[in-house]
Amino acid sequence: MSPFTTAGTAFDAVPALAPDRAHPYWTFERVAQALGTGPAMPNALAGISTDTRQIARGDLFVALRGERFDAHDFLAAAKAAGAAAFVVSDASRAVGLGVPTYVVPDTLVALGQLATAWRKAWGRTVIAVAGSNGKTSTKELLKAALGRTLHVYATPGNLNNFVGVPLTLLGIPSEAEVAVVEVGTNAPGEVTALRAIAGPDVAVLTSIGEEHLEGLGDLAGVLREECDIFHGVTLAVVPSAHPEVLPLAQARAQAVIAAGLTGSGQLPEGWGLDAEGRPWLEVDGTRFALTVRGAHQAANAMLAIVTARACGVPLADAAAGLAEMPVPGMRGTWEPLGDAILLNDAYNANPASMRAAITLLGDVGQGRQRVMILGSMRELGASAEHQHRAVARFALDSPAELVVGVGEFADALDVLAPGDPRVVTSTGLDTLWAQLEPRLDRRAVILLKASRGMRLEQLVPAITAWATA
Repeated sequence: MSPFTTAGTAFDAVPALAPDRAHPYWTFERVAQALGTGPAMPNALAGISTDTRQIARGDLFVALRGERFDAHDFLAAAKAAGAAAFVVSDASRAVGLGVPTYVVPDTLVALGQLATAWRKAWGRTVIAVAGSNGKTSTKELLKAALGRTLHVYATPGNLNNFVGVPLTLLGIPSEAEVAVVEVGTNAPGEVTALRAIAGPDVAVLTSIGEEHLEGLGDLAGVLREECDIFHGVTLAVVPSAHPEVLPLAQARAQAVIAAGLTGSGQLPEGWGLDAEGRPWLEVDGTRFALTVRGAHQAANAMLAIVTARACGVPLADAAAGLAEMPVPGMRGTWEPLGDAILLNDAYNANPASMRAAITLLGDVGQGRQRVMILGSMRELGASAEHQHRAVARFALDSPAELVVGVGEFADALDVLAPGDPRVVTSTGLDTLWAQLEPRLDRRAVILLKASRGMRLEQLVPAITAWATA
């Protein structure tokens, strides 16, 4: 039986499910063009989905396979939810369902091909955001800086991998004028592949630091990987604090702008932090007041400001947008709890972002007990022990009154500061709170910082109950 037959019936005899609302681009024919195979008819589709819980009537359902799931198991559910067609890598799984089917070698690759097709058909400006730290914050800063002047669509959350980038592109509404797409990596070649899918016009690189060293090896490997985002772009915006990036960007991009707080490039005339750690900047006579916290966010904001200006946004509009930007969850959020303050930066961590968070605690905690709770940094490979000890030393040299280590930071602090009265260590979260609570002052500023896998936010209910009792 042909892979383009369903339930033993020729494809053209299978009625196409009409969408409630047709997508402005997608038809069966255009899917066939993007994938180079399959049924090609003018019938409209509603859109493209990979999640049976979010399918709209008339969607094309792409059956992805992951380490812990296989969406081919849910083809019947996809049909019941309204899928008009399938993209599968196992044709036998669609037999008997009576749904037009595109068979491809790899459905993840197919998702990227579909995303690239819509990106090209949409045809407007794509800004890619890459880097070791601050991608999501900078993406949100860009969205805010651009949004008063332009219709902006940006990556939801931090969907920055081989699923997230295509889904971001596929989600761009036809009326958007610019898309801001976050691009991540944890192995060589991923930035190149994702750049090829997204086809950015502008590339913004936030930083170079120790990240995903299990896959990227060392800082030189990180530099090579992240700078692949610049190949062929019209404009590269690079951090002035990392001069090693500039020549690589100049060799790959048509034009380059360096920006930040230090070094050579476009710098603010002045900048500082308010009492709660929120940065302000003066750029060409325009004052910017940010909602995010820390000097590192001021540097990220400079990247966003110069990018917005290059896109034709007046500085006054960029400033107004940035002043109202929501703070991404668990990325330096400032949460008053009774008389205490929780500085929740527990979404993720690597050595550079750890140092930035520790520095921020020192900047905002004067007159209060400063408490930092540090959990393991993941994916550091052979350098993990060295990196945890280096950050632990940085923490011990800070003005914090309590330095709390969980996981690999417990090991590092036990080695560096045995018997230090400022130090609390625990092998896990389940035993930590009982050790820590008796030592907390009611007016403490408490920092949470760890890699995502540590789930350090599990401490928030206990901290909240203690602070508000």
